[in-house]
Amino acid sequence: MKRISLVASLLAALLAAAPAGAQSPAMKDLLGNLWARLRAATPRANPAVATTTVTAGLRGAEATESELKPYWRGDREQDPATLAERQAMESAQALADAGNYAAAASAFDAFLQANPRSTLAPNAQFGGALARAALGDRARASAALEAFLKQAPQHPLARDAEQALAALR
Repeated sequence: MKRISLVASLLAALLAAAPAGAQSPAMKDLLGNLWARLRAATPRANPAVATTTVTAGLRGAEATESELKPYWRGDREQDPATLAERQAMESAQALADAGNYAAAASAFDAFLQANPRSTLAPNAQFGGALARAALGDRARASAALEAFLKQAPQHPLARDAEQALAALR
């Protein structure tokens, strides 16, 4: 028998007690924690650029770290399409952070339609499910979590999705 964690039981109690669409302070805290986990699992569009100065060469010529960064075949860190995907995810997450869950759900759906094969697609599915749970739409939140688990069973957020799904049922 699966053990439901404290997070899952709190989510179930809050969803049962709150009318559809209502946000209690405890529900906001719980969703905030889940949003934070999603944010931590999503790479940022503008990674911090290191400006450390190092001494390299025989004569001690100074160079920045960016000049010493090796090129890796297949590296997409600076690829415009990859950066655009990350920016779209950040925008959707920012809508959720602002409490605009309906717009966040739409933004996550738009991301999935525009980028179905993206490495960030599972994150968008999870984010869309959280947004629908925040709106009180249990059926669509559950369906999104099930799709997430089916497509990405080894994702770092899979355990959280299982617990949230158990709480929604």
